[in-house]
Amino acid sequence: MKKILKWFLVGLGTMLGLVLLSLAGSHLYMGYRFGKVHDVEGSDIQVPTDPSAVAAGERLARLRGCMGGCHGAATEGSVFFALPDGSRVVAPDLGRIAAEYSTADLERVIRHGIRPGGTSVQGIMPSAMLAGLGDGDLASILAFLRSRPPGDEDLPDAYAGPLLRAMLLFYMVRYDWGVFAAEEIQHDAPRLDPASADPLERGRYLATTICSECHGGDLQGMPDGSIPNLAIAAAYSREDFGTLMRTGVPIGNRDLGLMKEVSLRRFAHFTEPEVDDLHTYLQTLAGTN
Repeated sequence: MKKILKWFLVGLGTMLGLVLLSLAGSHLYMGYRFGKVHDVEGSDIQVPTDPSAVAAGERLARLRGCMGGCHGAATEGSVFFALPDGSRVVAPDLGRIAAEYSTADLERVIRHGIRPGGTSVQGIMPSAMLAGLGDGDLASILAFLRSRPPGDEDLPDAYAGPLLRAMLLFYMVRYDWGVFAAEEIQHDAPRLDPASADPLERGRYLATTICSECHGGDLQGMPDGSIPNLAIAAAYSREDFGTLMRTGVPIGNRDLGLMKEVSLRRFAHFTEPEVDDLHTYLQTLAGTN
């Protein structure tokens, strides 16, 4: 019995040692990745201050989740989640950030995923989606954010402790998830024109700067089917697609969970012409146009 207990304790100690060694290794490696500096300059675009631009920016911000999403109901920010070792992922107060950052720094963090110090934001910030924003749309969003008062609560700083670093490394390896947004973006890629005369180009712009957050840059969803390929839109008439965008209710009245929440909070702010353009473009993903 004593011999069995001895080998049990040896095995338990070995397993614990391996866990601690793995945590230490992931902590050091991810620390290196967190500290990597990216040499990309921000653009100092012209930000309007007139009320019409602020109103337009509010709608565009809602569509892309800057308001009514991770950053809180009113851009006040939130602690997105926390772990027992003190790790925190924090969505900052956007009113406060917009007041403190220069326009070039705001452009760089939004479209390039790079903080003022040159390090990458984490992939939970959808900079890969926002990278394609046109100057006019981004300027309107910034006009709105700069009109926002700071929230009443001082949020804690984000902190990546051993558990979070190990978790992020696991997702990088297991699911090929782009943990560091700046590394996922083609920083010099040309941008689509949201005011193009071609409805397909306008629809593609909307899809890549809104839908790609969940459905991926190629809009093909997740391999396990948990998030569908957007070629599924070919099954929707324009009327049914409009209902999906406004209410989150699909053909067959299934409960789509997160999609329903996103539709009610965000997609309900699409204009009818935008729904037309998006439906037209998504139809082409299945070769139906």
